[in-house]
Amino acid sequence: MANIKEINDSEAKVCFLIDSVTTNLWSFTQWKAALNNKNARALGIYVGDKLVGVCVFQLNFDEAELHFMAILSDFTRRGFGSMLFTKFLYVLENNNIRKVLLEVSSRNLSAIKFYEKFNFTTVGIRKNYYKDGTDAILKTKVIC
Repeated sequence: MANIKEINDSEAKVCFLIDSVTTNLWSFTQWKAALNNKNARALGIYVGDKLVGVCVFQLNFDEAELHFMAILSDFTRRGFGSMLFTKFLYVLENNNIRKVLLEVSSRNLSAIKFYEKFNFTTVGIRKNYYKDGTDAILKTKVIC
């Protein structure tokens, strides 16, 4: 059984470990800062007492930006990502968010397909955005 709850900096080490084996975006220091940011929120999905996925986002007036979303590979393709993302969208709706923005690596075809399943559309490209020189695909979705 999966459980989704808001997480804080006490989970920074586990979030960093999830990040390091998935997208490898942030350092441990960046994780601590993100989870301590008063304008950011983070949701975690747990299987039992194990944190298996993380979603970090920021609310900006009537818009939101998704900063990080990942599920451990042993738990992918089992519905946990969809559960976590659906909860994320629910939080946005309950906070009167009008639009959400995100960036995804052009090489991450499964993530691109995942976001399109939730009706995100591509609105731009950031060339050479990631550390490895990969482009970022900019996507958005109107919530209400």
